[in-house]
Amino acid sequence: MLKFGFDFSFYWVLLATSLFAIFCGARMLFLSKNLEREAQNDWAYQVSEDMQDLRLTEGAYVRAYKKINAPRGWKFLSMAFAAVTIMSIPAFSLIQLLLYKVWRDNLNEVSKMPQFQGRMSVLSDPVLVWQFSIFFTVIGFLVLLVGLFVRQYYKGAPGLMRDAVLYERAGFIPGTALTVGPNPAHFKANNDTISRKLYREMFEVALGLSRQVVKNWQDSGHNCDVYSNGSDMQIYVHSKSDEVGFSPTTHPFFFAGKFARLDDKPELYTIIVLMPDAYGAFKKIQATGIKMADISATPTSRYCSFKCENMEVFIYDETISLQV
Repeated sequence: MLKFGFDFSFYWVLLATSLFAIFCGARMLFLSKNLEREAQNDWAYQVSEDMQDLRLTEGAYVRAYKKINAPRGWKFLSMAFAAVTIMSIPAFSLIQLLLYKVWRDNLNEVSKMPQFQGRMSVLSDPVLVWQFSIFFTVIGFLVLLVGLFVRQYYKGAPGLMRDAVLYERAGFIPGTALTVGPNPAHFKANNDTISRKLYREMFEVALGLSRQVVKNWQDSGHNCDVYSNGSDMQIYVHSKSDEVGFSPTTHPFFFAGKFARLDDKPELYTIIVLMPDAYGAFKKIQATGIKMADISATPTSRYCSFKCENMEVFIYDETISLQV
């Protein structure tokens, strides 16, 4: 009785489950091997098209991409079938021992019952009962084991790429003092919105950038203030005269493309600055009275941010960022 189920066909089943576990594991390794290259190619494309998140490094994007797109299904299938293969023999042996013990311990008690007197021949060969019990206990074992892996699969689901990117972006530290994207950034200095003076107070006074005045920018008849920190990152502030307005020829970045949709939004520029006192710089900008939206700023935060017109500004605190 103790050898019930451990015949040649049982080991064929174990061989099949082990081979499938190996197949799933190999498939997982194959897909995982290509993930990093896919992430790097995707990042390179986004950089070439100015689509990348400037508060995200390539390494952080690769980590987020691999986390979201990891072949978790193949991984858990491999683990589940490997567990079934490894645990089947001890589990089935334990099941049979328990059933056999229950049967032998209760056989004498059952034989004393009046309704079974003279009918013990029916109970002396309990193959049907044995098979019935084995069948349902094995199903219970498999359901319990696979259910544990299914629960872990859904419990550890990575979520959306957006969530993974936000998590990686939380630890971002600017590698340079000034980052502009798309570079260079172009802004209009209009008296009815943000004047040339306000831009100067924001970029030169508050953010500490150097200013270079270019008169008659590209023979357009307009002045242009170029703000930079000495790197190739530049911010252009174009001043429109009352007589001559901007034209698509001299200032094409202020006009929609030939095939632009009517609902296309104006281009949004991102400016990231690394400073010793981020909150102090933010307060100077706020004191100018410009209209801000999506403000996030506290004296102890890693960075202060806001949106204004068609730019979003992130001022990172050099001291706090390096301590995190």
